[in-house]
Amino acid sequence: MSTPGKPYILLVDDTEANLRVLGPLLRAEGWAVAAATSGGQALELIARRQPDLVLLDVMMPEMDGFEVCHRLRANPVTRDIPVLFITALTEEENIIRGFAEGGQDYIAKPFLHAELVARVRTHLALREATTRAEAQAADLARLNADKDRFFSIIAHDLRSPLAGLLGLSDALAVNLPEFTPEEVAEATAEMARSARNLYQLLENLLEWSQLHTGRMECRLENLELQNLLAELAELFKPTAQHKGISLYLDTVPTAAWADRRMALTVFRNLLTNAIKFTPPGGSVALRCVTEDDRAVVEVADTGEGIAPEDLLNLFVTGVKTISKPGTVGERGTGLGLVLCRELLARVEGSITGRSTPGRGSVFTVSLPTPPARPR
Repeated sequence: MSTPGKPYILLVDDTEANLRVLGPLLRAEGWAVAAATSGGQALELIARRQPDLVLLDVMMPEMDGFEVCHRLRANPVTRDIPVLFITALTEEENIIRGFAEGGQDYIAKPFLHAELVARVRTHLALREATTRAEAQAADLARLNADKDRFFSIIAHDLRSPLAGLLGLSDALAVNLPEFTPEEVAEATAEMARSARNLYQLLENLLEWSQLHTGRMECRLENLELQNLLAELAELFKPTAQHKGISLYLDTVPTAAWADRRMALTVFRNLLTNAIKFTPPGGSVALRCVTEDDRAVVEVADTGEGIAPEDLLNLFVTGVKTISKPGTVGERGTGLGLVLCRELLARVEGSITGRSTPGRGSVFTVSLPTPPARPR
């Protein structure tokens, strides 16, 4: 319905006396009512605000009701608005023409008040049911697209690192005596990287699945982001050092009102991406501060950056996933940032990104601060 809680009906009749009867009758049912005294005025009112139903007289000068209905049906924006003709023209050819022009019903003058109200109520209920069914169909289409995307990620992104891990482990198991200690160390390091990528992928897929099936609990608490980021920095320090990347903390005590598990998932994904797309010799910085009663975290890198057209789609569900190898061939899902946006929405948070190709990216997370305690 176009008007939350109160259906909005447009009366179109060039006779003021008819409007004075119809207006109070419909308002008494709790409906919002507007009136137009000509076809042109009716189209102008509809262009400004779409009604949930139009009660339309046929016999009007300049533009009759048939023409008004025809124009409504010819416009994709207004073609689904229910139109009920209310007229003294009861000849069969006029009734047939009214339905041919797209009218949903035909009420003859003089009308019975109870009958008119009943018909209006029926068509408003049909309109609401149709709108609800269309919304459900759109939700189902989105869920199907998410499911297809989910299986696509499993089929493609799980297979690649798993194949590499199996290949290296098989080679070591069968031909271990032929490898030098240095080659063994290099192979096992690569296996460890593949295992970490697989674990990251599985974590994202499982959390995304729980989120979309309503099985993920959200427990809000007072989080000290400075400590949380310090924990993550310590966890990722070996990965950064192995790649030759400097990891910096630029934080101050910052309190957020969020779910700890969700926050860890978001910042873990951002830190993983920053290290992944930053070449050896670069740097990644974690910052947090309180601004305008919001807890703000920035993850900044000096990596390869993101093209403007790709940056627009990074957080959008249903857009083809952007997934490419890191600067030393690291694999990813392309799912992480979509997951971040959806998780943050659960706790009234948000995420934005800005980037300069060749110079790096900055992703900013905004979270609510803890509610004030009553004194």
